[in-house]
Amino acid sequence: MKFKLLSCLAATGILFSAFGAVAGNSQNMNSGNKPISHVSDIKNMPDDTMVYIQGYLTQNNGGEMYTFQDDSGTLMVEIDDDLMQPNMNLPTTMVWIAAEVDRDGDVVSLDAEEIQILPEQSTQASAK
Repeated sequence: MKFKLLSCLAATGILFSAFGAVAGNSQNMNSGNKPISHVSDIKNMPDDTMVYIQGYLTQNNGGEMYTFQDDSGTLMVEIDDDLMQPNMNLPTTMVWIAAEVDRDGDVVSLDAEEIQILPEQSTQASAK
């Protein structure tokens, strides 16, 4: 009986450890843990480079194409409809985007994989 109890406790500990590792990995995909790239830097990056950007979606250009703007310039970003959030007000909501560089000849754009609306204090802090 003691062996079964110890086995159950050990299995529970392993389960919680595994859950903690998975939860820890998902937290690495937020804006605070990744280096932020700037539009001016992205224009020189190779195709399929993963980047993290912070700024504003200033305009929907039709379909899933948006204009993104930060302090260094603008860039087109393709954002799948399922990534867009209904409470996102263009162009006043600051966002964080994880995306891959999409280079087609001399034309550079981004293909978004994740988008987060940044809390109000983040937008105020970056404005200072």
